[in-house]
Amino acid sequence: MRLSDHLTEPWGILTAVLAGGLGGAVTAALSPAAVLALPVGFGIGVTVYGVRVGLGALMAPRELEAPAPPRYEPRALPRPPYGSPAAAWLARAEAAAAALRSQAEGEPDPVLRAQVRDVGGNAEGVLADLVRFAGQVTLLEEASGRIDSDALRWEAAGLKHDAENGPAGLRAERERTLRAVTEQLAAQERMVAAAEALLAKMQATVAGLEGLVVRLAELSTLQAASDAGGDTAARVGLLTEDLEGLRLGLADAEELSRGALGS
Repeated sequence: MRLSDHLTEPWGILTAVLAGGLGGAVTAALSPAAVLALPVGFGIGVTVYGVRVGLGALMAPRELEAPAPPRYEPRALPRPPYGSPAAAWLARAEAAAAALRSQAEGEPDPVLRAQVRDVGGNAEGVLADLVRFAGQVTLLEEASGRIDSDALRWEAAGLKHDAENGPAGLRAERERTLRAVTEQLAAQERMVAAAEALLAKMQATVAGLEGLVVRLAELSTLQAASDAGGDTAARVGLLTEDLEGLRLGLADAEELSRGALGS
């Protein structure tokens, strides 16, 4: 019970009133000054009420709060191992994104610098997507690598032979086992195909980022030579659109890979 429940508990109030009334009556009977009966009775009642409320609050069982449900923490994607294709593409992407950010922030021409101020941030967004892609590729490769496809194919061939030529009573059991083995092989093939698709998209995106580095450098040179003229804004717009296109392409590729794995 809460403290407010003890304060309004009717038996506590009744006990205090009875104790106060009894104390006042005894005081009136024994004391020559009857006027003392009221304050004495009131004091006794308040004291009894306070003691009962305090003891009740101390002795009442504590209400245990229900434990909060555990929070689901998604698994952190791993960095690709050194020397792997995903690690190589990610390293090139990091270098390209850093170059784009450095060029955009260090552009000496104030007009062009204002026009390309979002290029570095957009490049970082593309890089973040590629980091996720690299982690997904690593997980897919780890999962598919744990499946011994050669052993499964050999086992599937034996099960198929036994189902076709073995005793009729064991045919249904052999066929169920064969389906389970075949499903494992199909799952591995989907994971391998998804990893290859993600790697191909990483390669294309990295090439796009590196191309944007060259284009931004070219644009800066043209601006310094005053040859760009009013075409600068249009060129910057195309560059920004291409960056956004890279992100959209990554999102589409990721969705296709998830669909392939989900099938």
